[in-house]
Amino acid sequence: MTTIKDIAQAAGVGVGTVSRVLNGTGYVSEETRQRVWEAVERFHYVPNGAARTLVTKRSMAIGVVLHDLTNPFVPTLARGIEDEARRHGYTIMVLDTDWQPENELQTVTILRQQAVDGVILVSPAHGELLAGKFQDVNLPVIVVDHGDASGRSHITVDHYHGARKALEWARQQGHSAIGFLAGPRSLRFADLRLRAYLDNIGQTDLPLEEVDQHEELPIARADFLFEQGRLAAETLLRTHPEVTCLFAANDLSALGALRYLAQQGIAVPGQVAVIGFDDIFVSSLVHPTLTTIRQPTYDIGVEAARQLLQRLRHPDQPIEQRVFDLTLVVRESC
Repeated sequence: MTTIKDIAQAAGVGVGTVSRVLNGTGYVSEETRQRVWEAVERFHYVPNGAARTLVTKRSMAIGVVLHDLTNPFVPTLARGIEDEARRHGYTIMVLDTDWQPENELQTVTILRQQAVDGVILVSPAHGELLAGKFQDVNLPVIVVDHGDASGRSHITVDHYHGARKALEWARQQGHSAIGFLAGPRSLRFADLRLRAYLDNIGQTDLPLEEVDQHEELPIARADFLFEQGRLAAETLLRTHPEVTCLFAANDLSALGALRYLAQQGIAVPGQVAVIGFDDIFVSSLVHPTLTTIRQPTYDIGVEAARQLLQRLRHPDQPIEQRVFDLTLVVRESC
């Protein structure tokens, strides 16, 4: 049976170096780390996980709490987390909450039972509450895309200015009547995109919680879903026929709008233009291809894992907060 000494000999390093690579502790150069993992794979070496946990007090697993694995945006982000975690000898345990608050709260118990070393929360509906509960049980937490997270390590994108970029592009193309397919209510980053839309159309004083009471505004809730996007586009264009451009709060709802327009024989962008937000892979495959705001989704996942692993190695390090820029991707739909 292959032992850690065999791996050390094959990689040309000491046993201690192999241990640091497998346990994700201490500094090891990237070249040496690669040699060790190549030896591990060549010999099909499997460390004794239970014994390692007893010695190091680590399971070498991190929990990832996601909101909707059916959304193509999410697996790309999860891949970034997994690739960075694997590079340091960690595995990930993914839990899908389906946007349900009760499912989010259950993840605290589940991940404690699985003895994960830390947690990444992706777009949690109740981010502060959930992060607090994990920290109450001494699990380090990195929050991704909650919109804001003052006082916590947090990774996000500039949702507000990303949405403004899309709207400014639409106006440059001659669209003065722009409808908005909004995301779920009270989700912080969805609210930032909605706030950008309201400010762009001159509704700077309108509180977000009152938006749904103003039927005169060309806004319909699509809730980040394809079918809801299709239905929202139908509703919005029926009640606001003057609209010549639909800006959707995410690509899935934008694709739903494109489906509706195609079914009705409405030319895109000739009669109604469409802009999305996210730049999921399928957005470049549909016809017409979707103009959208690109998020660096994979890089966000990598950064989330990097920050969490850094915090596991150095629990007292200062809070890190990173905001990624967004890019307008111009295609055929607007």
